[in-house]
Amino acid sequence: MEILTGSGCDNVELLHNEFIKGKPVPSILIPNFLKTETALELYNESQHDDSAWKVFTRNGSYMKEYNNIELLPTAYKFYSYIHSKPFLDWLQQLTGIKGLIPDPHLVGAGYSKSFNGDILKVHTDFNWNDTLRLYRAVSLIVYLTPDWQEEWGGGLSFFDDNREEVISTLPCLFNNCAIWKYDERAFHGYTRPITCPDDKSRNSIRAFYYTSQIENVDTFKPHRSLYWFDENTKQPFDKREEI
Repeated sequence: MEILTGSGCDNVELLHNEFIKGKPVPSILIPNFLKTETALELYNESQHDDSAWKVFTRNGSYMKEYNNIELLPTAYKFYSYIHSKPFLDWLQQLTGIKGLIPDPHLVGAGYSKSFNGDILKVHTDFNWNDTLRLYRAVSLIVYLTPDWQEEWGGGLSFFDDNREEVISTLPCLFNNCAIWKYDERAFHGYTRPITCPDDKSRNSIRAFYYTSQIENVDTFKPHRSLYWFDENTKQPFDKREEI
């Protein structure tokens, strides 16, 4: 782990024990995930602005996303490492999930930025990568804004099955890494508008990992991330309205 990761990743057995205790799904927040200089380089790189940034809106959410990583040397180095065998071995030990497969196409991954007043509506993530033809297994996010204050919000909250009670929140402080196991009922988001200064943004870089097999394959139905929820059936659903 010496290439990119900082002191937060040293004891993978201890991290695994913490991960499996995560609620409502196995999850962990690792501080000091990257070497400080690497995290700062990623932040500075994520501050660039060009027409390749895409605006994501769904059910009132807002963020900007960028995954043309081949044009950005620091992100390219970052993904080359977290897609490598040494990192995959470490991630499999941490999660207890064998056979993890990275996504070189970065479907849904890459840099993201949110700003003052933005929210991320509570949702459940997409469960199928149609490019790879693989099942979603693990999510990883590294937060990059160096001077982010917790009171500005933006921490990733996980909710109960009715999306009413916050079970846990993973703060988006600089160089924190959030890792969690995919689950159909892992409802998450941040519903309080971000209150950072106008010249700041909540920057992060994301990666997702997949498996070739799942237990409930006979009842599996692929879907994109679901941002709508039926209060009568208590089930998320897809409403095709977005930019």
